Amino acid sequence: MRNYSFYVLVLTAFSLMTSCGNKPAMTTIGYIQIAQDPSLDKAREGLLQALRDSGYIDGANFRFLDNNAQGDLSLIPTILQSLISRQVDIIVTNTTPCMIAAAQMVKEIPVVFTVSFSPQDMKVTTIPDNLYGIYDAYDVEPFVDLMLSLMPNLKKIGLPYNNAEPNAGFSSKCMIEELSKRGIDVVTVSVNSSNDILTAGNYLVDKNVEAIVVVADNIVNLGQALLAKIGAENNIPLFVTEPMQAAKGASIGYGVDYTDWGYEAGLKVIEILRNRPIAETEKIVPMKKKMLLINQKAAKSQGLSIPDSLLKKATILL
Repeated sequence: MRNYSFYVLVLTAFSLMTSCGNKPAMTTIGYIQIAQDPSLDKAREGLLQALRDSGYIDGANFRFLDNNAQGDLSLIPTILQSLISRQVDIIVTNTTPCMIAAAQMVKEIPVVFTVSFSPQDMKVTTIPDNLYGIYDAYDVEPFVDLMLSLMPNLKKIGLPYNNAEPNAGFSSKCMIEELSKRGIDVVTVSVNSSNDILTAGNYLVDKNVEAIVVVADNIVNLGQALLAKIGAENNIPLFVTEPMQAAKGASIGYGVDYTDWGYEAGLKVIEILRNRPIAETEKIVPMKKKMLLINQKAAKSQGLSIPDSLLKKATILL
């Protein structure tokens, strides 16, 4: 009789566990990234490292649903809808377009964003209560200071950008305003896909720009190696505001550290998973740590001389 009763209890417990809808018993984190890119991957690695450091191991005590839109903005809503339908516990977005879409679409599931500008800067009119994250305040003044310290007579800069991306529109506007304040002429050129990079680069060469700047632009970043080649062929230095992108052939990269950015977002995820209260003022906060990446080979090929004093300040020296 005791064995039968025990058997009934086990069946009852199993029934209760499996009758709670389609949501898996294991904690599930749904992740979405706009494209396959080394810098964005660094943020993803930082996120996962934060989780590991707190005892969250993918496949052991949580599931990580990794999604990538492969540079196609139209896929982002589809991926988010899939994560909503699967009733994941948390959604993590990597890049501004993913954050904006999640802020508009996801109503119940907590959303944590990384590698993004703030919702306010992106004109998200209603910031949902379930939105958390770490944003780039995008202070370009020290970036321009750095460029001018290396090219004090700089008068004309080329800036290719994709106006379909809100982050590219915002960052290019910030950069143009700062450069204009310094009396520097900015030649812009529209890039709708990475296939337009060659044409855009040659256009800037024809306009006699003295340097090229790449801002927070996912599409231009995908084709940045080609811009670097054009810079080397024409003695035009390439500067980027996303540091790790300098590994693709830019002379200088200065801005937010992507690995730390992802790590900070991971800490937010952990707080939510552990049901720890997050103060309203701490839900969405700026990323503070910056890094300087100097690509010596690229700088030499693009005709840019880097003084030893700056080389000593580099976070990463290639």
